[in-house]
This record gives sequence, structure tokens and C-alpha cells, in this order.
Amino acid sequence: MAQKTIEVSPVTALALAIQVYNKQGFIRSGDGFTRIGPNGEQTVETFDNKTLLINAIQAGSVPVEEDVKLAEQIITKFNGRYMLKKLNGSLNNFESGVSQAFGVTDNQLTKFNLAILASIPHMNEIDKKRKSVEDKFEELRFQSEFLGTKGKRFDVDVTIIDVKFIQSSGVFMISGVASGKDIIKFWWRDQPDISDIIDGKTIRIRGTVNKHEKSKYTNCHETMLNRVKILDN
Repeated sequence: MAQKTIEVSPVTALALAIQVYNKQGFIRSGDGFTRIGPNGEQTVETFDNKTLLINAIQAGSVPVEEDVKLAEQIITKFNGRYMLKKLNGSLNNFESGVSQAFGVTDNQLTKFNLAILASIPHMNEIDKKRKSVEDKFEELRFQSEFLGTKGKRFDVDVTIIDVKFIQSSGVFMISGVASGKDIIKFWWRDQPDISDIIDGKTIRIRGTVNKHEKSKYTNCHETMLNRVKILDN
């Protein structure tokens, strides 16, 4: 049985998805929610991004030119990135879904296509953050020095540049810079909302030097800490 489709171009759908994302951030499909008042009454219903995108399309909403241009740029960027992977058959399931949604030429998008497109603005912001972190590591490649003595604890002020959740192990990898040039990393297992607390901020931490290593990923000298405690500044 053929899937029902909605008539809209990938560019227009993505531009409207950008509009939705700018208004409420990203809520995954199925994760919409209703706030209940003190007397049990429904106060506010918040829909996921896919639902709001479909509603906007069906209402005949027209995206602003700025969002259309950004949508075109995003499609060009990801199509270019996926081109070689598509040729050698190494696209993962999500990348295949993105490529398929971008490649629809008859303006007949399925709800699955639209769910993918609704997630792209959030994915693009994550991609931009990853690129800025990579650029920072490249900038510090010949400047970063090891800090502390292996097995010893010390206090240090660190500016957090990246908080990455590792899904497979349920922990966060925190990357920061001390003295404007020295890279410090540590795992964090205690608080699921740690990114909202420290990302982009300068904090004072106490930790034990676990190891000094030249990372094979960044080619930088990195100091790895464990038993880290966030101190009051």
C-alpha cells in the first residue's frame, strides 16, 4: 500500500522546518506534551516539530526568503557531504533518509520524509557546533601543553568548548581549554543536564590527572582527568 504524500517541495518544507525550529527549538516526533494546570485543566499543548511542519504546510504557509536561502544552503552542504558515501554505499539509515528526502523531485513528500526534514535544522546546528570545535582544536594543535602530574590532583579554571553525550555508555565527554590554549578532557556521569549547566562557560574544577596523550583525533596534547569535581567560583 502506497504511503500518503503531501504536496510540497523539499526546499519549501525545510524552510518551514527552519521556521518551526527558530520558534521552539527541537522536539522529536512523538515527544509533544501537554501542560496541566493546578486544577487538572489543560493549559498549553506543545506539538513536536514534525506535526507543526505538517500543519504549516497544510495551512498553506509560505516561508520567508531568508529561510528558503538557508534551506537551499543546507541541502547543498549535506548533498555534497553524502555524495561519495552514496557512491560507495556507506550511508547509514539516517543519512539515507536525509538523502532520499532531499532528492524528491515530484514534490510528493511522505510523512517520514517530513519527519526527517523537521529534524534537519537541529542537525545543522549540531553540525555547526562540531565544526567550531574542530576549528578550535586545529587552532590549538601546536599550542596545547600537558598540565599537572599523573596521579596528582589539582585545581584549574577551564572554558568548556564541547559537551558530547556518548549514547552507548550513557556518559558525557567534556572538552575544555585552560589558560586559553591547554586542552583538558574528562568524563562526567553524574548529571544528565550537565550541558545546560556548563557548556560555553568558564568553570573551576578539581581533578586527578589520569593520563597525558597526543590525541589521534585532534593531534593535540590533551590532559585527561578523572574524579572531577566542579567547584564554586
